[in-house]
Amino acid sequence: MPDRDAEAREKLRPLEPGERPLGLRLAVGLAALLALANVVVLAGGWGASARRQEGVLFALVLGILAIGMWQRRYLAVLAFELLLGLSTVYAALSLAFASNLAAALLSLAVIAVCAPVFWLLVRVMGRLQAPAREPAP
Repeated sequence: MPDRDAEAREKLRPLEPGERPLGLRLAVGLAALLALANVVVLAGGWGASARRQEGVLFALVLGILAIGMWQRRYLAVLAFELLLGLSTVYAALSLAFASNLAAALLSLAVIAVCAPVFWLLVRVMGRLQAPAREPAP
């Protein structure tokens, strides 16, 4: 197993300056879309008034994460990866206890969106941490 790990690390190349792989672009888009949707819901008055501050804070955090991921900040990618993982697990557990079709479909939709982005970000995080290599002579 350690040989496979070393092989995988050896094949991993760092991100080029300005390079943003598909997983990173999808994560930035998803974070920005969720932040914008949260702001629209709050501005439209559809949320509970007692939860407005939490909604604004969540939208702000998602916006900051989107900007940080676009700037290829490792901690921003890691934090969004955590959010995606928790969302996927929560949706899977909710699916197990879904009492109607709408709840089951919503859980499946969250899993269908979050899980692939989570998986794509794993390699991006590795590439963000990969040390720069000097060209071979």
